[in-house]
Amino acid sequence: MSATAAAPYAGDTAALVIRALLDFRSLWTTHDLVTTSGVPAQVVRRVVDRLEQEDLVERHAPGVITVPSWLALLRRWNEDFRFARNSRLTYWRTKPGAPPLLDRIPTTPIRHALTGTQAAQSWCPETPTGQTVIYTPDAQTAAAVWELVPSRTRSIILAEPLADVVYTRARKTSTGLRLAAPAQVLSDLLTGAATAPRVADPLTHWMQDHPLEWRY
Repeated sequence: MSATAAAPYAGDTAALVIRALLDFRSLWTTHDLVTTSGVPAQVVRRVVDRLEQEDLVERHAPGVITVPSWLALLRRWNEDFRFARNSRLTYWRTKPGAPPLLDRIPTTPIRHALTGTQAAQSWCPETPTGQTVIYTPDAQTAAAVWELVPSRTRSIILAEPLADVVYTRARKTSTGLRLAAPAQVLSDLLTGAATAPRVADPLTHWMQDHPLEWRY
């Protein structure tokens, strides 16, 4: 059995479809999903058919689907698409005397998306504080620009993602810092971007209670 067959939602194309279904409240047609996800129609149909077989989407008319439970969909996605498995991780600390990292990042041209507990705290401050976790395509380049040095403490984690979906629909703070979308942050907290999955509980509850604030 191929890896794709064993983990059908691990790839970037399936992830783009699933993130669209998570990030938006909508009655979906194939055309809408193709437009929103950027994934070819035949791939969208294949992903949707599999999701329907697992009762993660419901058909309301020919070609029209909805997501009955976004949290069930996210948890199923996380069985295949996991932070610790879908990113190359390196560990860093700031150089002595350097300005705060999250203040410096928006002043640089490096592509990034903050995830983990610090991103979650933007929506629910009661989230326990943990490591600083940042997606970026080239950790070595980012570390040089951001004045970081290798460290064994793992206080700063730079994650080079295997799939660009992690940057999709990132939010921007007032300072210009980019945060991964809430669904991506929750996914990451549940699959290795926090010391324990329960750290995700405050964000999970906030997302359940405030769907209009994070689902378009």
